[in-house]
Amino acid sequence: MFKKPLALIVYTLFIIVVSSLITTAYIHYFVMGAHSDDDVPALTFISDEQIKNSPLTDENTIVEIFSYGCHYCAVNENNVKDLEAQLPPGSKLVRLHIGNPQNSGLSAYAPLFATLSVMGLEDKYRESAYQAIIKERQDLSDPAQLGQWLLDNGIDRTDYRSASQSQDVKDLLAYMTAVSSYYKVNATPSFIVNKKWLAQQDSDFPTFSKKLLSLLKNDSPQEP
Repeated sequence: MFKKPLALIVYTLFIIVVSSLITTAYIHYFVMGAHSDDDVPALTFISDEQIKNSPLTDENTIVEIFSYGCHYCAVNENNVKDLEAQLPPGSKLVRLHIGNPQNSGLSAYAPLFATLSVMGLEDKYRESAYQAIIKERQDLSDPAQLGQWLLDNGIDRTDYRSASQSQDVKDLLAYMTAVSSYYKVNATPSFIVNKKWLAQQDSDFPTFSKKLLSLLKNDSPQEP
């Protein structure tokens, strides 16, 4: 009389426990794992041997790898300008857009950056690009939407099209792709210091600025 209800209760409890375990495992490995940055170190050292083959051409330099589609890059814009103002004599800050051969993901706007840079207009229209892509959800990798953005910003579309097809733009795109690939940059913003340090932001500015400046001047993340 009591065997069947007891068996039913045990079976039901078994199903509940198994379902809970499966749900927990799914959340841990697929949901949390997909968004975890634990495997991305805040600071990576590049060996002297690797530096010899680095595609970067500038010495005494902090290179910011960013994307027009990166919210944190846009937020840090004034902080990076302040960092640039603190650089010691003989050094400089270089901005490069993250790139890949497919111009996919955050690299989708690398052609826009490269073309505006060759035209000498990138700094002037950087904020407008951030605004359009991040806040207004415009896809400036789409020719039609890009054309309207150029028109709205008073940029001659014929000149832009001509520059976008130039060898200078092709060379810059190849350079940005090479740097992003060589240093395995998979998040923005990232900072490459003196060719040998890849730094991910792990603190607020100006604390992070001090870390970058110490790497540049002292080859160490902390002041001596």
